[in-house]
Amino acid sequence: MRARIMLIGLAAVAIFAIAVSIYGLGRESAQVDVMKQNQEAGDAADQASSIFERCIDAGGVFDFATGQCRGR
Repeated sequence: MRARIMLIGLAAVAIFAIAVSIYGLGRESAQVDVMKQNQEAGDAADQASSIFERCIDAGGVFDFATGQCRGR
């Protein structure tokens, strides 16, 4: 009887350890996805800012509605 209780306890601990491990892997995967999206958003913002600044530096007027630089 005592051995049976110990086996049930070990099985419960093993199941709990596996569940915690799977949870950790899922959390890590989600964090990587968010970091990748943040990097892509930052890159897109840098690119948009660069296009705007080049337009202004060239003496143009940036048309936000069309996303194009209009020369003077």
